[in-house]
Amino acid sequence: MTVKVDLRPLSVRIFERKKVDLPRVIALVLILVFVVVSCFTTVYGIFVLKELSAERQALEASVGKLTQENKRLDGYIAEVTERLDLYGKALALLREDIPSIEFFTAATAALPENVWLSDVQLVPGKANVNGYAFAENDIAAFALKLLNASVVSSVSPLVTSKEERKGSEGQGQTLVKFSFSCTVKDLVGMQELVEGAGKNEDKR
Repeated sequence: MTVKVDLRPLSVRIFERKKVDLPRVIALVLILVFVVVSCFTTVYGIFVLKELSAERQALEASVGKLTQENKRLDGYIAEVTERLDLYGKALALLREDIPSIEFFTAATAALPENVWLSDVQLVPGKANVNGYAFAENDIAAFALKLLNASVVSSVSPLVTSKEERKGSEGQGQTLVKFSFSCTVKDLVGMQELVEGAGKNEDKR
């Protein structure tokens, strides 16, 4: 039987017992670092996931609001388009009615007592006037006053003829039948041109 006896000094033997296993320590440190990094990564991932979820909910809410706003704007645009169509139709009616009203007003103001109208035909830009009078001078005065009206730009030459008519007592009476045409101004279009010119001057 063999017996080994350690004859080294006591201090050497204690140092040998306390000697550190370096590879094992490094392995433990690496494992500890891995665990710590994994925990930190997991916690950070959870935090980022919560932030992303909150941002997603906010974006979904914004998309919902934008969708509602878009629908509201679509309704508003449709309403404005309908109003514009209505205004366009009203403007078209005004273009037709305003010159007619202005012409009838001017004709009524210029009409002498001894002149009366039998027929007035209005088309865009033109008016055909027919009527009767006792004297040609009254017809000429009527046409001149009408020419000076703001709604009339020109008057064609007068066409006159004499007619015999019997009164209620059977007595004959000579009347002068007349007809002429007038060029009627587009007052609405003129106003738009003036306003457009004014805006251009302001821009300059």
